[in-house]
Amino acid sequence: MKARVGFLGPLGTYTHQAAYEYFHDSAIYHEQKTIKETLESLDTLDYAVVPRENSIFGSVIETFDGLKTLKRGTIQGEVVLKIQHCLVARRGAKISDIDCVISHEQALGQCQKFLARHLPSATTSSTISTAAAAQKVSKSQSLNVAAICSEICVTTFEGLEVLEKGIQDEDSNYTRFFVLSRNHGSNQSFTHVLLRITPRKTCAEHFDLTELLRTIDLCVTRIDRRPAPVSEPFLDTYFIEVAASKNDTSGWPDRLSNSISRLKERGHLAERIGQW
Repeated sequence: MKARVGFLGPLGTYTHQAAYEYFHDSAIYHEQKTIKETLESLDTLDYAVVPRENSIFGSVIETFDGLKTLKRGTIQGEVVLKIQHCLVARRGAKISDIDCVISHEQALGQCQKFLARHLPSATTSSTISTAAAAQKVSKSQSLNVAAICSEICVTTFEGLEVLEKGIQDEDSNYTRFFVLSRNHGSNQSFTHVLLRITPRKTCAEHFDLTELLRTIDLCVTRIDRRPAPVSEPFLDTYFIEVAASKNDTSGWPDRLSNSISRLKERGHLAERIGQW
């Protein structure tokens, strides 16, 4: 029986491509309208794939906002995908015709130099995904609107053509995606863990991050933070990725469990929301 995988749709998004690279033909793919809905699809589907961060534009805020309140599912893997953006418009359009460019905010941010150089007068508007932008241009009769998306969108949606390829600011443009599983697996070979930590309310005003890191006492490879889902002002939830060192893989699971226990003993809300 094939796995059911939710991804940020519609068809043709980079998230769709990342999901396919992970599961290939072993899955049935279900497109979702937003990152929030993709995470919530774990209520009924087996897996979900969402973008985590881009090497140029940084973290995907929508994803971490969704992870703040994630109740079902756990991160079980990741996919790293090289991103090549294209400027796509209705057939017959020229770059000189374009006065509006639409795409996901991440893609718009990753192509700022191209837009400033070639379309300085064009307005920009964000959409829920790169493929949604292409779909919107496909349904439009206007030759003045273009989308930033993947080249596959030209074959996915009717009436489109590529005006320019490789318009991203940096050629080394990559995006990391989280693969989440509905069921909490027991992967014993994991080397990376994502911790979700909300400090106790009494230390929100004068929170000492260095003390938190000393308490964790593991190799920290990345820290993200978002406002905590509570009424306390200026209290943040931290997403801290830790990794096993090359010289310490055997005792890694025990050290990790001890770190989480120490955090809880100090009154912090701490839990593991992913391991891969």
